[in-house]
Amino acid sequence: MLVISLILIILLLAATHVGRIIGTRRHDRTEDKDASSLATGMLGIFALLIAFTYSLSLTRYDTRRSMVLEEANAIGTTANYALMLPANRKATILPLLDRYTRLRIDLGSPYESRFHVRNDAANATLTRLWQEATALTAEAPQSLPAYRFVSALNEQTNIAEARITALRNHVPIVVLIVLSVIAMVSLGFAGFASGLAGFDRYVGLTIMAAAITMLIAMTIDLDRPNRGSIEISKQPLIDALDALPKH
Repeated sequence: MLVISLILIILLLAATHVGRIIGTRRHDRTEDKDASSLATGMLGIFALLIAFTYSLSLTRYDTRRSMVLEEANAIGTTANYALMLPANRKATILPLLDRYTRLRIDLGSPYESRFHVRNDAANATLTRLWQEATALTAEAPQSLPAYRFVSALNEQTNIAEARITALRNHVPIVVLIVLSVIAMVSLGFAGFASGLAGFDRYVGLTIMAAAITMLIAMTIDLDRPNRGSIEISKQPLIDALDALPKH
């Protein structure tokens, strides 16, 4: 995010500077006196687009956060039904649930490479849980505790996949590129209007560029929890891990 922010503010300042240079050279031309209106219009378009993009990012952030709670509840339900199983199966299943929960806690943390490693390990553990469930139903096909455990494990599996999908669901990169281009054009027009009027507003335009950079960076940060600094709380999963029956 620091690299993205640095590149973005450099581009915005460059667009502002180019606009000021062009505006200064055309200072005496009366036909360009409506440049401030163009700058205002472009900033209005940018405001509309940033609001739309921020709303998309925030919606995805809220979805990921709610999925953590749903998964924690599903794991807790599976563990409760596991307590009803025969002792030999329970002794195998509970440690697997413990390991699975620990791996799922780490999902969504920064850095993509670790995300894939943790997800693969969690899927392997889930496969072992399903192997245990298959063996259990083969031993006692009419067992009500086994049926309830399998149903809970199925729900846990569905929620796990939904959470992974939510983590991978991002605002399209094209939207972010268009947002950045509109920001550059807006500040270019603002710089042009400043140069055309003969005013030195470089400090104000720099502050505007920094503010726009922070807005775009925050939007990207919300949208990509595995890359930025805004992380989703894993406390529900931590609580579920602490509540797991000790084996």
